[in-house]
Amino acid sequence: MSTLNSNPIAKAVRSALIAGTAVAAAMPAVYAAEEEGATSEKVVITGSRIRRTDVEGANPVVVLDRQAIEATGKASVGDILQDLPAAGSAINTVFNNGGDGSTEVDLRNLGANRVLVLVNGRRWVPGIGGTVDLNNIPSAIIERIEVLKDGASAIYGSDAIAGVVNIFTRKDYEGAYLNAYYGENEEGDGTIENYDFGFGVAGDKGSLFMAGSYLQQSEILAGNRAISAVPVFGTTPDNFGGSSGTPQGRFLGLTPGGGFFDQTLTPDGNFTPWGPNSPFNFAPDNYLQTPSKRSNLFVTGNYEISDSVMFTTEAFYSNRRSSQLLAPTPLFIGYYSSGLGQESYLAADNPYNPFGFDLTSSYTDWLDSFNNGGSLGWLGFFGRRMVEAGGRDFAQDVDQFQWSAGLNGSFEAANRFFDWDVNYITSYVQQNDLTEGLLNMQRLNQALLGPSSGCGDGCVPFNFFGGQGVDGQGTITQEQLDYVLFTAQDTAESTMDSFSANISGEIIDLPAGALGFAAGVESRKLSGFDQPDALIAAGITSGNARQPTKGSYSLDESFVEFAAPILRDMPGVEMLELSLAFRNSDYSNFGSTTTSKVGLKYKPIDDLLIRATWAEGFRAPTVSELFLGNSDSFPTVSDPCSAIGSLDADSSGVIELDEATSAGIPGCAGVNATYVQPNPQIRITVGGNEDLQPEESDSHTFGFVYAPSQVEGLEITADMWQITVEENIGTLGAQFILNSCATAGNFCNLIDRTSVGNVQDLFNGLLNTGKLEVEGTDLTVTYKMPETDFGSFRFIWDTTHSKEYGTFDEQTDGSISYNDFVGVAGDRIVLPEIRSNLNIFWSMDDFEATWQMRYISSTTEGCDLGNGGAPGAGFENTNNGNEVALCSDLDPLTGTDVTGDGNVTVADYNAYNHENEVKSSVWHDVSFSYYLADINGKLTVGGINVFGKDPAVSYSTFANSFDPTMYDVPGAFWYFRYNQQF
Repeated sequence: MSTLNSNPIAKAVRSALIAGTAVAAAMPAVYAAEEEGATSEKVVITGSRIRRTDVEGANPVVVLDRQAIEATGKASVGDILQDLPAAGSAINTVFNNGGDGSTEVDLRNLGANRVLVLVNGRRWVPGIGGTVDLNNIPSAIIERIEVLKDGASAIYGSDAIAGVVNIFTRKDYEGAYLNAYYGENEEGDGTIENYDFGFGVAGDKGSLFMAGSYLQQSEILAGNRAISAVPVFGTTPDNFGGSSGTPQGRFLGLTPGGGFFDQTLTPDGNFTPWGPNSPFNFAPDNYLQTPSKRSNLFVTGNYEISDSVMFTTEAFYSNRRSSQLLAPTPLFIGYYSSGLGQESYLAADNPYNPFGFDLTSSYTDWLDSFNNGGSLGWLGFFGRRMVEAGGRDFAQDVDQFQWSAGLNGSFEAANRFFDWDVNYITSYVQQNDLTEGLLNMQRLNQALLGPSSGCGDGCVPFNFFGGQGVDGQGTITQEQLDYVLFTAQDTAESTMDSFSANISGEIIDLPAGALGFAAGVESRKLSGFDQPDALIAAGITSGNARQPTKGSYSLDESFVEFAAPILRDMPGVEMLELSLAFRNSDYSNFGSTTTSKVGLKYKPIDDLLIRATWAEGFRAPTVSELFLGNSDSFPTVSDPCSAIGSLDADSSGVIELDEATSAGIPGCAGVNATYVQPNPQIRITVGGNEDLQPEESDSHTFGFVYAPSQVEGLEITADMWQITVEENIGTLGAQFILNSCATAGNFCNLIDRTSVGNVQDLFNGLLNTGKLEVEGTDLTVTYKMPETDFGSFRFIWDTTHSKEYGTFDEQTDGSISYNDFVGVAGDRIVLPEIRSNLNIFWSMDDFEATWQMRYISSTTEGCDLGNGGAPGAGFENTNNGNEVALCSDLDPLTGTDVTGDGNVTVADYNAYNHENEVKSSVWHDVSFSYYLADINGKLTVGGINVFGKDPAVSYSTFANSFDPTMYDVPGAFWYFRYNQQF
């Protein structure tokens, strides 16, 4: 009897199933003895369509088996994959503002839409945006996950630029199981419950397996953690990030005679000047971890029609109900607002108008009235937080269904055996969204009038000036709320239908072995739509306007793959193999494209495998990218045509903004010289583009697998990788468009300004533009110690070192700039130089234990927390001195003339390097398991982030002061799991 450690084929199996795993746990079957003379079954490993016994291929593949998945202690497959060192920033359930309850996977920080997700080797239906929600796949049905960290469009088609995630489900299972999981954060919130069942039967002619799962995740409120309880951690809302949309209101404008006012209300309803302590802390009312409920049902079966033909079928259904919560709607009207708020008119006969005169949002109308001695006031900026309506709740009800059926078998021809399969897939994702807390701005504008000016029968006048009231319950009545509030109902759907046929085998004998071969054809159609609520489509709400999206496309593909052994069992050459793949894809909307891939495996000695690949890739534009209806967005930008201002520090260190102009900037001609950008967020319009072409990529890998026979149980794997993506589908960016117009007069037609200069709209549609290049090295070291009296020990150290994240962008003068962002953090994207996981596994008799350490290296980020003070910005003029003191690598600004021009101005402030270090982080996860052999059960207790480490503080992320795509929620998470087999 031979062991796995001495059998070369078994050593390769061990390499694929354990050595490359970032978070692997011991599977006893992997290390079981192999019977002498047993025949190894040919298998297909992700990255190839050819069946082979040698599973260590030219492609770098990570494999997570069932025990690896359970050892993480996480209930979501998406959360598990996001912990891989090769993973980048991607959406998850900690992503509240802008999230949708889904969890995606990103490899190499190239984006989730450049990762192909397969289930049992077949495409999984994506949403309308082209990405897959991994939350919909319950971990209990998974047998293993294979992650290909290489381009593979020649093998699988579109999307496989950064890599492929291939999830294999349980099959041929006999018996039944029940699993229960419960965990909660150490603060007593954020609970997760997960219950699974499954049973399977098998006979001589076939098998059937059915499984169900239910998961419930509860929320964590941002106000329950110190890091997220204020807009910017380490500060107070009055200085940083507090909102002008307060329950007490902010009222800024001009009287008919030109008198300026900037007021708020006291709790008892009296006007008082707006001051440094007036901004509203909206942060506590947001979710830090979003709640969801997920139900799944999975059925798979097969039946042997004859000795050479088998029928297979799979059916999957899931339902997800999730929600996100934001603070109550900030209602802004007036000149400095956006949308219909800029058309608001407060009538003198509105019963709640305390001024006694009409106020218009139009500065021009007010100026005409002022010059002619009229009685019209100017409504510059009125803000009110709608606390009476409660928080804005965004709820999703998502159904996903996928059914496949096919035949597979084998046949003999010319004394050779071939495997074949034909498959049909139909699938859809349907999503229904309900959004509470939005305002019908058309009705609101009517409600600001009075009985004689337009708010007549059926109209309920709106009280903008009551404030929160002494009792804190608000002063807007339910009748007023019912008139202006509405519940938005949106629907979306994505469908995919696919037919494929494949064949593989060995076609001829070469001197070094048989030539492996695979070929196939596939026909696929994708369609989708997004139908927003009628009021949202009409653009008359307090939320972002959005037009309907609808479209479809189809494609036909064919591929061929070869694995050619070149040399074998020669001096200095144990094995040399060349692999080739080619795919042609013909799309109904943009034509055809051909991709190729070349791989090389070389073993100079039995202990060492050297491997390399080169691959072309492409990503077809998604239904959303092609047919997206125009919609609003409000990014944070700096308008170069705004008055620049200067900074002066008085003796107390308070820094104030003095008036100045932006006159002289070429593209700002016609903009009022005294115009000051009123809000750091401006309204822009984004939309799809039916003329988009596919993204194209080239990827290269080179590495080795070394398992020295002198040190049994040790294996070292290293792979260098480089991926270049061209014709990126993206936008120029609002800031780029503004800068290009201002400095060179380019793209000015995309900007719509008011007569004074306000940007009231900017079109930022999708284009094929730019180039992206990433490069780095993966290193995995595994060691299984010889058996000891204290049990078995294994160590797995997996590391990704990112060397380059380079962007090539066209500048306003037509030149191309290059920027490398490795080691940089931005808004919900973190690009650490190093991500590393170290895993220690111990087992003895019926006991097991794991200890995992997850490391992310430090990054730097910009530390511009806002130096405005304009209405609606929420930032006061005292920001800058505090900002400089807050950023970790800066000294406080004390009025030093850095530039030497004799004055302390904005140039001196900008001379400082405004950067903050986002500290490196290490999390520790542990688990302890006991097998109850007599009843075939397993009990596990464990903890994630057991030392309760808080995430690294970030000032560039959008909310919560830490990045939700890379860092854990604050606090240790403790869990209990029980598995029962029958």
